Amino acid sequence: MTELRELDDFLNPTLLVPANGKEYRIAAVDAATGLRLQKMLTIGVKAHAGTDPSEKDLELVSDEDEESFFQSVLGDTYAELLADKIPYPGLKAIASLAMIWTTQGFDPAQQYFLAGGKAPAPNRAERRTGTRTSTAAATTTPKAASPSGTSTRKSRAKATPGNKS
Repeated sequence: MTELRELDDFLNPTLLVPANGKEYRIAAVDAATGLRLQKMLTIGVKAHAGTDPSEKDLELVSDEDEESFFQSVLGDTYAELLADKIPYPGLKAIASLAMIWTTQGFDPAQQYFLAGGKAPAPNRAERRTGTRTSTAAATTTPKAASPSGTSTRKSRAKATPGNKS
């Protein structure tokens, strides 16, 4: 029988963040907070895509003020950051980092951190593709429509000699 290992054996539930000459340990959020953060991220993605948020979406986002949001994302580290008098931009960046880590994983969080708290710029190929527009006319003739529409072609029955008995 195969036994499962303890979840903590292969998940790293702690994010180590260097700031102001110190390393802060941010523990993984509880499941309810993680699910709430995931919903908030989804609402943000929809809004960025131009979809208006629903009343329920607005309640989820507006129910939590900034301070309680930071506390929920940072856990015990929140009080430690305040005690160390970390500047507000640093607190905000670390909270954003923790949210990215919670909702998207370590690699996107690391990219955000390495980019100085900004979304990483798209690579050159993505930038070039995103701005390119085509002005050329179509160069091929469209193919004929498929005969598999709603009507079928009727075939003529071929005459075959019958057997006379």
